[in-house]
Amino acid sequence: MWCMWRAGGWKAVAVLLALGGCLVIGCEVPVRQTRLDLTVFEQDGRQHHHYSDFTEASYQLSPGGTLELVLRSERPSSLDPTQLITQIVYLKTFWQPMPGTTYVEASQINARVQYAMLTPPTGVRYDGGAFVSFRINKRTGELTGRIESGSLAPRFRMGDAIEPFGATRFTGTVRATPRPGDVVNTLQMLASQFSQPIETAPSPAD
Repeated sequence: MWCMWRAGGWKAVAVLLALGGCLVIGCEVPVRQTRLDLTVFEQDGRQHHHYSDFTEASYQLSPGGTLELVLRSERPSSLDPTQLITQIVYLKTFWQPMPGTTYVEASQINARVQYAMLTPPTGVRYDGGAFVSFRINKRTGELTGRIESGSLAPRFRMGDAIEPFGATRFTGTVRATPRPGDVVNTLQMLASQFSQPIETAPSPAD
């Protein structure tokens, strides 16, 4: 059971430490790693900055140009090293900018995002959107990209989990390899495991 997500302020600290616990203001991230930089908004208006590194990144690209991207990481809880905190991001674009023909601003949204944090049998899934730009190396198949203007809010839970934080803004960088099977399996897991909706109040990020 993911006890750190139960009521109690200190229990949410372990989840935030799992995000890296790093102040990221003014920190530039080159596209040679897969990382999300998150700004968490508290109900009292305070903001906290964290980052999360991902050890696995997979993608599949449809013939029509739709990108599906999966990021994954696992690390022990700082409060209980026997507990693994798993973070999963699933991202799917619904339009692609065409170089030279499409007017694009980073504030636009072209992808839907699901972000899950779990220690089975409990977990929380955040849903939102972002703007994604990417390139694929024709020789190696490797994808490199940037995520901008991301926003997330808690939407679903597994078991009796309590969300460790509320509304969140994020940016990121990605390096991924083509593994369609991993993308499909991850999407099926997120859809089947997270069925309990979370009622959320308006947040300072809205």
